[in-house]
Amino acid sequence: MQKLFDHLITLEKKLHHYSNRDNLEFLENILHPAFLEFCRSGVSTDKTETLLALTQANNLLEIHSENFQCAQIDANTVLITYLSFQLDNGIPIKQTLRSSIWSKNQHNQWQLRFHQGTPRSL
Repeated sequence: MQKLFDHLITLEKKLHHYSNRDNLEFLENILHPAFLEFCRSGVSTDKTETLLALTQANNLLEIHSENFQCAQIDANTVLITYLSFQLDNGIPIKQTLRSSIWSKNQHNQWQLRFHQGTPRSL
């Protein structure tokens, strides 16, 4: 089970790296066709809107993440929760509580089905 969790955490972290956030082929493969996100801003987006936003954004900001927790919901579904943030002169900013639901597709590949980011109360 830990091997699966480590694999999904690696995929989640790949989404944080700017070289992947503007890679349309990578994003098309990793995001489920019915992907839905409730953004940190309160806006909800589907896969098409997310692809457009990510590929047109200035994605050079480095996203850090920690405190990953994983729970297997069923054989084909895993919930991941964690904290993300950016650094401003070494100080964490935009701290966000995140949750992701990963689903295994018919080709035995894991895809991000749902993601939510909620600003962390300090």
